[in-house]
Amino acid sequence: MSETRYIHSMPEEHTSTSTNAQFLSVTSPTTPEQIQRGIPLHWLMLGIALLAQITVSIVTQGVPILAPFLQADLGLTRGQVGLFNSAIMAGSLVSMFAAGWVVDVRGERAALMWGNLLVGVFCLTVAATQSFSTALLALFAAGMGASFPTPAGSKAVMSWFPVAKRGMAMGVRQTGIPLGGALAAASLPAIAALKGWRIAVVVSGMTCFMAVVVCWVGYRSPEHAPGEQAAVIYRKKEPLGAILTKDIVLLGAAGALLPLGQFALLTYLALYLQETQSIPVTTTATLLVGAQIAGAAGRIVWGIWSDRWFRQQRKPALVWANALAASGSLILGWLPHGVPFWIISLVVLVYAFNTIGWHGSWIAMLAEIAGPDKQGRTLGMAMTLMYPGIITLPPLFGVLVDYTHSWRLAWSAAAAVLAVGTALVVLVREQPPRE
Repeated sequence: MSETRYIHSMPEEHTSTSTNAQFLSVTSPTTPEQIQRGIPLHWLMLGIALLAQITVSIVTQGVPILAPFLQADLGLTRGQVGLFNSAIMAGSLVSMFAAGWVVDVRGERAALMWGNLLVGVFCLTVAATQSFSTALLALFAAGMGASFPTPAGSKAVMSWFPVAKRGMAMGVRQTGIPLGGALAAASLPAIAALKGWRIAVVVSGMTCFMAVVVCWVGYRSPEHAPGEQAAVIYRKKEPLGAILTKDIVLLGAAGALLPLGQFALLTYLALYLQETQSIPVTTTATLLVGAQIAGAAGRIVWGIWSDRWFRQQRKPALVWANALAASGSLILGWLPHGVPFWIISLVVLVYAFNTIGWHGSWIAMLAEIAGPDKQGRTLGMAMTLMYPGIITLPPLFGVLVDYTHSWRLAWSAAAAVLAVGTALVVLVREQPPRE
């Protein structure tokens, strides 16, 4: 049984040629002819987009992991080491909207390839440098490339998957970031210890070049896939005001607040448990690996629930996940001293499942509100609004602990921030899902 999916309907009065519009062919792969070597095309395309995100994340999360090696070799201060991650994030911030524009104008394939190519090239620059300032500039440029896979991969999901499976597919795609971080943590320090940090950085950059080749050879947009029946959509040039609507602003503002739970957990959990529960850092490191896995699982599961339980509505999944995350932040902060470690582990894993797991539903909701002709630019704009919160709020969490000497107050403040972000999501008017 075949099904042709029309991404967007074209009004009859616009069927003639117009200087302000162009026509594109987009469909969904659901016929037997669209199976290659036993793998449905839509899953194959998702796998390629996921690979492109993983390889970029190996670099962006791997270089900060290698910071002790760079510090010893280049003679850096702790403050200079801290700037590595800030440079990557700043590069992503300034290029996020441009990345979305490339997705809309040139397509997902070009964006996935250019993003990995930029990250790979400037990763090799970092490996060759003898200067802190050069390394910082190269990481800034690599961060610009790192902004491409998210809007490109998200557009791939929206193009290839029907509404009933988008939540799950988007959740799978969003696991690329924690999976890349896990692979970097598992491999790069060992390589650096044996061969030096420069070889480790080169290896991470080579994975990006591998992804470029895979995307060039394997990825196709639906309109360019073999055996596809063409369905026509109508695209016209949109002013910035048409992209930056009230609902997109609300979701972007919520996106600036809600990541605090994730970054506070990953950044401060070891120190918090050491100071309040006398748990060794080595033990907490194992717990953090479990938290990353729980968060990746949460992205998939919350996506599936948005597809099935909430009938393709992403807003309920976002609200429930973050309401539970706010509660988890309070529970984590108010754990009494001496509580058994298994209880702490359970609280952390459930908290991670929710406070990391909401992101796929957020991306899917943005893309569905935007519509197919401006999904890339909308995602880029929303993530531009998101990144200042990611950059500023986690350090403020630590500053609050420094000045008040109260972890409970800091976790309670984080819960309040998550509650405000959840309230902003509630105000968004979610449109009915459309193919």
